[in-house]
Amino acid sequence: MSGDVVLLLGTAESDGSPSLERIAPEAARVLDLKDLRTGDHRYVIGDGEDFKVWLSFHPEDEEPHLSHPIWVDVATEKGAEYEVGRRLFQRLADSGRFRVVLFLDWDCDRSTHFSCRDW
Repeated sequence: MSGDVVLLLGTAESDGSPSLERIAPEAARVLDLKDLRTGDHRYVIGDGEDFKVWLSFHPEDEEPHLSHPIWVDVATEKGAEYEVGRRLFQRLADSGRFRVVLFLDWDCDRSTHFSCRDW
């Protein structure tokens, strides 16, 4: 079974407009990413222990994207997607620095600041 794993990120504090340049390095530290690569200032790619992520900036005027403008697309071994996605969500949530929403197959699985039932 293969699944799509996407996390949406924003800052937990109201410290200005979130940007990829500001959030990507901090998220990289929390996720322990190695070999960060930037693609034309629109996305960042990083390698984790058993996954790869692409961080990209998608600001929109509606929630959840309004407060979570950074998308984190996750690729991992087939069959491990949900476990890895939930683990990465927990790391980001436990840091206390991010607002995080986890989508598994484009269904809200969990969120730090919104109820998935409301979506």
